[in-house]
Amino acid sequence: MSDERANEGRVDPRDLLLRTDWNAVEHCCPEVAPATPVMLLELLDDDPAVQGWAFRALVEAHTRQQVFYTATAPAARFVAAVLGDPRTLAPVTDRVAQEEVEFGPQAPFLLRAGLLTWLGDSVVEAIAQRERPYGEAEDLEAFLDLAPEFHAAALPFLDAGSAEVRAAALGLVLAVLRLPALADRIPGHQDRVRATALREGPHRLRAVDTLASWGEEVSHLL
Repeated sequence: MSDERANEGRVDPRDLLLRTDWNAVEHCCPEVAPATPVMLLELLDDDPAVQGWAFRALVEAHTRQQVFYTATAPAARFVAAVLGDPRTLAPVTDRVAQEEVEFGPQAPFLLRAGLLTWLGDSVVEAIAQRERPYGEAEDLEAFLDLAPEFHAAALPFLDAGSAEVRAAALGLVLAVLRLPALADRIPGHQDRVRATALREGPHRLRAVDTLASWGEEVSHLL
């Protein structure tokens, strides 16, 4: 493969990081965990072991115990922007050594699928917390304000790539379609959401919840 072909779709993460004043935001554990830009750059490292560690650090530091922080929204925006980078197709694991001893080896997963899943699960959690957030409401709302960007980032993977990535992209789309800001996107996804709600699969109940958020009758699906 030529260098040009290998670099197709790659982004310059440092340019993306310049969007944010990282000194003005924090994750949960600034005294013990690396700064957010360090984690984000390491997501695109050439070593899958480093990428897996960075993914775990990202999740734990920015949505720890379902709390959203000032750094959560800009970190998520970066993640959405780099999903198409081929470096996110690395197979990674995110267990530490002690967990490997306790639970055994972890099957690798594609980093892209892990990142899509993190965004989707975080959107669902943020919606659930809106009336009584665990942290600061403005940090949660700043994250949800990015829903149109999350939707745009997931679209290319709904029908392309591995089944693992397609499923994770679907989970994110189902989550953001519950938000009023995405109401104009609903017509383009109605058939897919209804089909997901009717068949067994990991996202069936999420699809049912999405239909319910649109005001549709779903009692026959439960």
